[in-house]
Amino acid sequence: MTKVIPQDFSIETARCRLRRPSMEDIPDIFAATRFAGFNDGMRWEAPTTMAELDEPFRENSRAWDAGETFTFTIADLSSNRLLGRIGIRQTNFTDVWNLGFWTHPEYQGQGYMTEAAIAIMAFGFDQLNAAQIEAGYALWNKSSQRVLEKIGMKFIEYIPHSFQKKGRWIESNKMSINQQEWLALNLN
Repeated sequence: MTKVIPQDFSIETARCRLRRPSMEDIPDIFAATRFAGFNDGMRWEAPTTMAELDEPFRENSRAWDAGETFTFTIADLSSNRLLGRIGIRQTNFTDVWNLGFWTHPEYQGQGYMTEAAIAIMAFGFDQLNAAQIEAGYALWNKSSQRVLEKIGMKFIEYIPHSFQKKGRWIESNKMSINQQEWLALNLN
């Protein structure tokens, strides 16, 4: 069954508003990709022009409307500046969802992603009826590992050939949490 989430749906945390992405986000996303190493742990390559972000925006919108993936822009609650992105997408298993995220380099290390991830986990379990939520991170990405640990995820699998980047395989770890474990944490 497809989950319908209204286009104007948003989530507020203490410091952030998680909202559906808009075309106005593209310059800030493009700016984030200009930082050296920003895209190294992601499956997608850094765009060379802002226009290259138009199609991913349309795909995010289509996937939201289809109930397959819910990508949120993380915006500062007071200034509305883009802090990052977070998304949750359905896997091949009906009740298992996958979490993915990135923080704009100018705002890393300030706890924004942990705050947003807690909100998205609650959204996943409460609104999407997820039985389990999983995520992966490149082995060298200790910041993402810490976020996942803070939201209660546990290691489940080492993946030596997760994806290729610049002709080299990226090693990753897969982490997961089920609904019962999430409820026992009482983070939301």
